[in-house]
Amino acid sequence: MKTPVSLSPDNTDLPVIDQLLAGNERFRQNEFQEQYTRYSTIARQQHPKVLWIGCSDSRIQSGHITHAQPGMLFIHRNIGNIIPV
Repeated sequence: MKTPVSLSPDNTDLPVIDQLLAGNERFRQNEFQEQYTRYSTIARQQHPKVLWIGCSDSRIQSGHITHAQPGMLFIHRNIGNIIPV
């Protein structure tokens, strides 16, 4: 039987998948519950005001670096920010 994952913010000694699962659990228990109305609204429809075209780079998190709330950005990521004309 697997030992339950601690929900402390620092789980760096755990395998990556367990870190991600613990992060998802923290999200569900905290942010999702605190912003339940917002998530319920954007689950039914979306009307982002910005198309954000970015590079497929794991180091850049568009919502994080812009402090955008869920539903604010429509994000398209591709190699090298290429936009065919």
